[in-house]
Amino acid sequence: MCDKYCQGCGAALQTEEPTRFGFVPEHLLEQDTLLCQRCFRINHYGQNELGAVQPDDALASIGAGVQWASGVCLVVDLLDFEAGLPAPLLGLLRGKDVVLAVNKVDLIPKTTPLRELGDWVKARLDYYGLPKVKVVLVSAANGYGFPALADLLLTLGKNVLFVGITNVGKSSVLQRLLHMRIGGGKRGKIEPTISPYPGTTVQVSRWSCPDGLVLADSPGFVPQGRISDLVSPQLAQEIIPHKSLSSHLYPVKEGDVVLIKGLVAVECLSAKHQALLLGFTGSGAKWQKSSSKQLDKWLQKDRNDAPIKDWETHVVELRPREDLFISGLGWVSARKSQVRLRLHIPLGADFTVRPNLIGPKA
Repeated sequence: MCDKYCQGCGAALQTEEPTRFGFVPEHLLEQDTLLCQRCFRINHYGQNELGAVQPDDALASIGAGVQWASGVCLVVDLLDFEAGLPAPLLGLLRGKDVVLAVNKVDLIPKTTPLRELGDWVKARLDYYGLPKVKVVLVSAANGYGFPALADLLLTLGKNVLFVGITNVGKSSVLQRLLHMRIGGGKRGKIEPTISPYPGTTVQVSRWSCPDGLVLADSPGFVPQGRISDLVSPQLAQEIIPHKSLSSHLYPVKEGDVVLIKGLVAVECLSAKHQALLLGFTGSGAKWQKSSSKQLDKWLQKDRNDAPIKDWETHVVELRPREDLFISGLGWVSARKSQVRLRLHIPLGADFTVRPNLIGPKA
C-alpha cells in the first residue's frame, strides 16, 4: 500500500494484489497521475474483472465524503427518478446545501417542454419533502444545462461532493465540468473513470480546480429494489436507461397483459371504459402485449435460466395521467380510463404510482 490514489476511481493504490481494488504495477508508481489496472482495463477494453465496490464500503466512503464537503451535488437519472432518491442516501445529506442535477434530459422526446419537466421534478421534490433543493436539468451527453449547473455549484462552498446511486451518470457529469472553466479545462489529463458497470468508483477522489474549489467524486450508492440490480451485470447494462425514451400504446381490457419479457408484467383486471396503457422505456428492454393465458411463458417462469427466479404480485389502481413506475426498468401510464392492474415484479423490486412524466398533465 502507498499514499497515492487512483484518479479514475479513487481507490488507494497498492502493488501486491492484482485481485484487489487499486492495483498498479510497481514500476508505474513514480508517475504523477495514475490509473489503477482496473480503470485502465475498463477505459481501454471495457473489462471490469473485479466487479463493483461492496455496498457497505460505498456507503462508508460517501459518509466520509459528506463530512468533508461544504456542499453536495446530487445527480439523478430523470428516466429512473424515484430510484435516485433513496431515504438512506437523503439521510446522509441532511443539513447540507444540495444542488440536484437531473441528468439524461436529452433522452426525453423534444415534444415535451423542458419547463414542463422542471415543474414535474419540483412537484416530486415537494412530495418527498425536499422543496428547498435547487434543481438544474442537464445532459452529460450534450452539455445542456451545464453553465447553470456550474453557477449553482459555486454557491456550495469550496468543497463540493458529487453523490448519487449507481449508473445515473454522476462521473460523466463531473468529467464534463472538469472540461469547463470551473474545472480548469482538464483536457488530456486523467479523469473520472466512466463505464456502464455499476459500482465503478471505489472511494472519494478529489480534483483541485481554480480559485481553491475542489470537486470530488464518490462511489455510487447501491439502492434497494431496482430491477437492474437484481439481474446479471450483462443484462443490467441493457436495461439501465441509455437510449432516447420510447413508448408503445396498447388498448387493454380484462385479461390483457403488457410486459417486458422475463422482467415485469402488468395484467389488466378491469377497466371502466376503453383503457389505454402507454409503456415507456429508455433502454434495450421493450414492452409487449399478450394475454394472461400466456403470462408464465412470457415471464419465463418455467425456465431454469430465467433472469428472475422469485416473483411477487401487487394490485394497483391507476387513474388516467398516472404512471406506474417500476424501479430500474421503466413505467406504464394510463390514458382515457381508470384501470385495475395486477403487477407481477421480481421479489424485492420497488414500484410507485406518480403523476405522469410524459404527456398532458392533470
